[in-house]
Amino acid sequence: MKREGVKPDSITFLSILTACGRNGMVDIGKQIFDSMSTEYQIEPSSEHYSCMVDMLGRAGRLEEAEQLMGCTPGWPGLSMLQSLLGACTIHGNVEMDERVAETLMEMEPNESGPYVLMSNLYAEKGKWEKVAKLRKIMRQRGVRKEVGFSWVDVGDINSSMSLHGFSSGDRSHPQSDEICKMAVYLGLRMKLLR
Repeated sequence: MKREGVKPDSITFLSILTACGRNGMVDIGKQIFDSMSTEYQIEPSSEHYSCMVDMLGRAGRLEEAEQLMGCTPGWPGLSMLQSLLGACTIHGNVEMDERVAETLMEMEPNESGPYVLMSNLYAEKGKWEKVAKLRKIMRQRGVRKEVGFSWVDVGDINSSMSLHGFSSGDRSHPQSDEICKMAVYLGLRMKLLR
């Protein structure tokens, strides 16, 4: 874009920052983020800050991510907090995880995600009394963990696509036997190809 003289806009920067984050290119991502305002006079939005928090979190640079989150215009949004919470869980930072989870639980008290991530981290660290306390709080607040679903569009050229949903252990689909056999087959093929 520089070579062609094309000036990037804020959407371009979102795409580039997301790509940098997914590929672990944190230092380049930070340079690009900084260039938005210095070189292109584009004020970063909360979405740009969210990309940066996600990028830093994925790289394990949690303190930097939390510090940058504090510089976000306005209040950090749900996606930014969820991103940091996930990174804290992955990298095992219990103290920061607790702070972020509590903030999310205050913002969205009936959303199960923060409770589940926090519970999983406590379990991983062997803090079973905290797991039990968190589950009790969930019960008291009526918070239920959503069942995870996988969705598949199935169809061919001559028929319309149809959407099928599956969850773990669900045998209600009329072709569940065939689906399970195919999943086992694919799993075995992947093991052979390693």
